Amino acid sequence: MSARIQRFKLCDLRFHPYLKKVIERLPEEVREIVLNDMSFQILTDDDIFEALVLRYEFGAPVRHLVYLNTKILREPDHQINHTIASEIAHYILKKQGTHEWRLKVDDLLTEWGFGKEVEAVRYDQAISESEDYKMGYDWAKKQNHDYLMQHFGLYYDQWNDKGLGSLSSKEFNMLNIKSDTDSVFEDILPSKKLGFLDSDIKKIPESISARKIMLAGILTAVKEANL
Repeated sequence: MSARIQRFKLCDLRFHPYLKKVIERLPEEVREIVLNDMSFQILTDDDIFEALVLRYEFGAPVRHLVYLNTKILREPDHQINHTIASEIAHYILKKQGTHEWRLKVDDLLTEWGFGKEVEAVRYDQAISESEDYKMGYDWAKKQNHDYLMQHFGLYYDQWNDKGLGSLSSKEFNMLNIKSDTDSVFEDILPSKKLGFLDSDIKKIPESISARKIMLAGILTAVKEANL
């Protein structure tokens, strides 16, 4: 598989592990189409917004070109996998001539076994615009990385792999006890009552606590620091 991934020669090597994981999970028929159809290509280039001229050479005519912005490497792994799988789904649906293909992508991803990523990304999107998320992110950007890992490292793998939406309230509360993070949350802004703004309530399920939303912002900053 690793050798066959090399056909995406203009894709940043940092994406190759994600490409490999996603393609390996595809149905065999779809996997072979993706690996063999040279008219489908993936491009990554940090110079694309700065260079006056860029030239790319492909071994065959390209009909479907996907550009992956390296900024998404700062996102949790489940979001990166979802992005790549979604673009492959777009390509397959267009290739099949499916009408209204934009509405069918999540259904196809679920059929392929990416249902957990679909739900995790929906959760991420619901909370990423909230004030609590931004507050956690802004606070974490000012902190020492070792300090953040000491207090929040227990959550990192869960968030990165599956999203905090997969963590039940009971599990979250148990981790709070183990890592004593409650006091840290309150120290971020003592004067703010931990809760939702009116503008957030319509977007965010009531079952999602403000602390968990703040934690998602913190862990986003942690991954950026790791990179």
